[in-house]
Amino acid sequence: MKTIITLALISAVLCIEGLGQAPRGDQSAATLGTPPLDQKVAEFELKDSTLKDGIAELSSKPIGGLHLGIEEILREKMSDPEDRSVQSSMHLENETVRKILDALCRFDSRYTWSTDGSSINIYPRAIVGNRSYLLNLQLQQITLTDISYPDEVFLPLHREFPKEHLGYIQTGGDTSYLQPWTVILEHLTVRELINRVAEHLGPRSSWIFHGSKDERFFTFQKGAFHTHRKS
Repeated sequence: MKTIITLALISAVLCIEGLGQAPRGDQSAATLGTPPLDQKVAEFELKDSTLKDGIAELSSKPIGGLHLGIEEILREKMSDPEDRSVQSSMHLENETVRKILDALCRFDSRYTWSTDGSSINIYPRAIVGNRSYLLNLQLQQITLTDISYPDEVFLPLHREFPKEHLGYIQTGGDTSYLQPWTVILEHLTVRELINRVAEHLGPRSSWIFHGSKDERFFTFQKGAFHTHRKS
């Protein structure tokens, strides 16, 4: 398995689900200052869609301060097709983000969600309490020095866990910080670290952990993301 440094160099030629840009338009004054979970979505509709499709649809809504982290169930091999075995259809009106997330995880009970700071994390139930799972690993302290992009977190993270093989794929769009960022973070999990790095992108952001059990990748995006659904 190639190291993170090698993976970063080849990431530009790899292709995964296309990620989109944040929707245009400012958040209405009625929701300013309201936590994302309590903000209401006027209309939310899915047809024969997966949980990931639903999270993508949710990310496209003008929800102020929405930060999403999605951890897919890892495939056995990268050559395996995307898992679309669990699909649902729903039409919700004037419901909160909280109720939409509950509905999505009710239809695909393999997943659950929780909050961390400003972020909402959606992840497999099977990894809860699994201390060997990458995103659950504990960090005593990590220093990020003058990083200009979120993917620059992976070199210091690799130093902390040299046996963990992971990579980064950028699929387009600007993921740069407004200015280089230096910070010391203590007593947090890898998931919480990725949340902090993604939150620093701006008022809305998304990140995805995906791939296979031996080829794992992160992708960051400002604002929303989109999936390619087969008809």
